[in-house]
Amino acid sequence: MENMQMYIVLAITIFMIASFLIGKWPYGLTTMTCCALLGLTGVMDPVAAFGGVANKTTILIAGMFVVAYAFGKTSLITRIRKQMEKIKGKNGLALMLFLFGITIVLCQLMGRTAVLSIMILFISSLDEADEMSPSRMITACFAMIAIWNFKFPIAMGATMAPTANAMYEGIISDPSLMLGTWDFFKVSVIPGIALTIYTLLFWKLIPSHPVDTSDVKDVAAAKISKKDEICISVVFIGVMIAFFLGTKIGNLMHVAPAIGALVLLITKSLTTKEVIDKLTGDMTWMIAGVLVMSDAMGQSGVGELIGNGILSILGSTPNGILVLFVFGLTSIVMTTFMSNTGTQAILTPIAASMALAGGMDPRGIVLMVQIGAVMAIAFPSGSAECALMFAAGRHNPVGLLKFTIPFLILALITLTFSINLFFPVYG
Repeated sequence: MENMQMYIVLAITIFMIASFLIGKWPYGLTTMTCCALLGLTGVMDPVAAFGGVANKTTILIAGMFVVAYAFGKTSLITRIRKQMEKIKGKNGLALMLFLFGITIVLCQLMGRTAVLSIMILFISSLDEADEMSPSRMITACFAMIAIWNFKFPIAMGATMAPTANAMYEGIISDPSLMLGTWDFFKVSVIPGIALTIYTLLFWKLIPSHPVDTSDVKDVAAAKISKKDEICISVVFIGVMIAFFLGTKIGNLMHVAPAIGALVLLITKSLTTKEVIDKLTGDMTWMIAGVLVMSDAMGQSGVGELIGNGILSILGSTPNGILVLFVFGLTSIVMTTFMSNTGTQAILTPIAASMALAGGMDPRGIVLMVQIGAVMAIAFPSGSAECALMFAAGRHNPVGLLKFTIPFLILALITLTFSINLFFPVYG
């Protein structure tokens, strides 16, 4: 009976991976289908099969989507536009540093696609005849987004560790082997600095040609009242304080964004439709489903089976740096053919399973998968924001390789070094 359950979970896991690769269904629909199959086959009872919806990580992330969306409606974007107008006539290093600085700040507060859309609107006013043309600056700013997005533990960045943990906590139950709030930032500093310098020095490798911004919606801040602006700002600051006090307030940290969302709804700073749309987005359902699939893989023995299979390929005691390098390369290659979110959802539990089977610390391998997948910028199929960059910049992937290939090689080398420094595979 136990073997039968393992085979069922393995089949459902293969279905999930195949669905992610094909990309015809939303990720949330795929993982919720997996949950339904676990319930229908009797592997889990219905409450456990859909238990991810009520998981504390899902509650935290869903609430944070609402708070982050609300913050994006404040006058922050308007202020940036005004500053851009002042510096618009400049060129050279000052303008590029300004654009990079704004990009890095924004990508701590909102999603990658939203940040890139905003930056395209700013950059499209540059002269196409200049060396610092829009097509080059769009790609350079996109590189900054790939490097620094959500790396600081503020706003959505504070949810990065819980999100990654949700993908493998059912396989490795030891709390000491879960990622902490600052871990993403810690391992990203060295590669982040190296890749930022690379982009500053070699942006001329990016092809320069006319751009297309016709499909980019104006995501500038909506006109909201002073009362709403104050309310949103207070809620945002309150939630950030809760994140920073996470170790002292315990599980209350996971409820803070939901409380913030309720306050915004009660004060009518957001409409009911806005709140519901953000609470029930595809990412929320995906995380809820992945939590359950992670538990199913751990309980049924599928995780151990997969981990032992990979370990047999790498060898019983593979070199730790080799393990990190292989998983980093795999993440980048997989993201060439599917989205970075799908790559993370597939590889994270596999990486944790292999670590468990080989007596390794999973944190470094999981970080490599999570960060490496987002670094993959060479093809438009990697993510929605990657597709947007190629479309707006009118880039051909082959023509952009002279910039992206060295970028990816440097990313892989520096990430491997940094992660091995802080989270060596064998402790």
